[in-house]
Amino acid sequence: MQDLLEILSLAYKKLSAENIVLFLLLIKIVFCAIGGLIVTYIHSKFSYKWLRNNFNIYVGITLPVIGLVITTVIGSNIALSIGMIGALSIVRFRTPIRTPYELVHYFSLLTIGISAKVDLNITLVLVILLSVLPYFIKKFSITNLNKPDGNGKLSLSFQGTMKEKDFNNIISNKNIKNYSVKNENNNINVSAFAIFDNLSDKKKFLNKWSSKINSYNVDLDENY
Repeated sequence: MQDLLEILSLAYKKLSAENIVLFLLLIKIVFCAIGGLIVTYIHSKFSYKWLRNNFNIYVGITLPVIGLVITTVIGSNIALSIGMIGALSIVRFRTPIRTPYELVHYFSLLTIGISAKVDLNITLVLVILLSVLPYFIKKFSITNLNKPDGNGKLSLSFQGTMKEKDFNNIISNKNIKNYSVKNENNNINVSAFAIFDNLSDKKKFLNKWSSKINSYNVDLDENY
C-alpha cells in the first residue's frame, strides 16, 4: 500500500499544471457521478420507486456531472455566463413534472455538481444529507400513519397526438394530475401524468384512448 501511494505521489509531481487540473476534474466527475447515483438509489428505496428505472438512474449519474462541467466551463467569465444562461433557457422539460419532489430532486442533483466545483467537502456533506433525509421523512411522516401497507397506486406517464375535442375530453378525466401541450399543425401533442387507484381503472383508460396514445409508462407509486 505504501509503495502504491509513493508511485501515485511521484506521478502527481511529474504532471504539468494543465494535467493536474484535468486530473482533479476527473476525480470530481467520478465523485459527482457516484454521489448522484447514491442519492438516486437511496431515494428510490425510501421514497419514489420510479427513480429505480434505467432512465432515472442515468439522470442521477449524469445531471451532477453536467452541473460540474457547466460551472467549470463558465468559471469567472461573465460574458460566457450570460451566453450560457441564454442557451440553457431554450432547453426545458417537455415531460410534465410528477410532483414538486421531482423538481427538487433534479435541483439537488445539479447542486451536487455545482458544489463540487467549489469544494468536495461541501459536496460530501450534501450527498450525506440528501441520503439520510428520506429515512427520517418516512420514519416521522404523519401522512403515513393512516396509510395501509402495500396499497400503492399506479402512475401512468403517456404521450399522444389528438384533436382538440379529444384533448378536452382526456384532460377532464379525474385521474389526470398534470399535463403539457404542443400544437402541431391541426393536432395537439400531449404529455400527461395520471394516477389510478387500481389496475382496472388504468386498463379502462388505456383501452378508451389507445388510438390516441403513442407511448406510455406505468409504475407502482406507493407515495400517492
